[in-house]
Amino acid sequence: MTKTTRKTETASRLMTLLARPQTPALAAGAIIFLILFRRSSRFRFFARMFGFIFTMAISCIVGITVAPIMWLLGKPGLTNYVVARTFALIGPPFCGLKFKVEGKEHIKNNSMPAVFVCNHQSSLDLLAMGAILPKNVVVMGKKSIKYVPLLGWFMALGNNVFIDRKNRGHALETMAKVAVYLKEHKYGLWLFPEGTRSHQTDDSLLPFKKGAFHLAVQGQIPVIPIVFSTYYPCYHQKNQIFEAGVVTIKVLPPIPTTGLETGDVDDLLAKTRDIMAEALKGIKTKPTGSVLPPITADSAKKLE
Repeated sequence: MTKTTRKTETASRLMTLLARPQTPALAAGAIIFLILFRRSSRFRFFARMFGFIFTMAISCIVGITVAPIMWLLGKPGLTNYVVARTFALIGPPFCGLKFKVEGKEHIKNNSMPAVFVCNHQSSLDLLAMGAILPKNVVVMGKKSIKYVPLLGWFMALGNNVFIDRKNRGHALETMAKVAVYLKEHKYGLWLFPEGTRSHQTDDSLLPFKKGAFHLAVQGQIPVIPIVFSTYYPCYHQKNQIFEAGVVTIKVLPPIPTTGLETGDVDDLLAKTRDIMAEALKGIKTKPTGSVLPPITADSAKKLE
């Protein structure tokens, strides 16, 4: 086929496409979308939130599909890793966020077993996790997540752990079993010791719950702290803000628990929280799109 013939065929296909009745409507829709996206911060918020939910749903479907295969191959610990990498690949272009990882040498695959503790800001933490989650790591979440369509289904199939916070006895029993499982299979456990989303606009942490540290001491498993830089000024759900930016993820050196006993849990918790709080002050999310005004005492109150 000559170059002239190829050009003629390309031109013919283009003319056929332009002749379709739906083409003008699609073109007009695309133009309107671009104008609104450029001029309206609220429109960008909803567009990017849709992109986040859409790509998370796709990632969960991948997990639901992959999980049975991984079980058959005897590698169930890879399910979360595959989902994390899928989300990290397709999520950022839709959400406008990129991730810079510091201290990645502390999270090598041969560091298992380990208890990974991380600050919990919002649902965007799932996207940040996608950029860092190593192989053979399970995630601990509250029992109600199990019933969330797609996300809960994938997490259940991915061998993740659900805790019933209302039943303390059952929660402690689950923690003890998980500690044994992590050591036997050389797995890692990822959880958020704050226990709930902080929606923070400053470099602060909520009080930590003891569960992760009881588990680490019980299993003599090292604790690896991880901090995500505060998403504001790029993201704030209440004020419908979602701008492009670069989030910094910092992995801190492991904290050994060898020789520690139950009486040392409070000190371990305090030490870990202090280290994470200090690290959080040293990293920032850098906007690459619209820049919001800096947080002041008065403006912070309005965002609460």
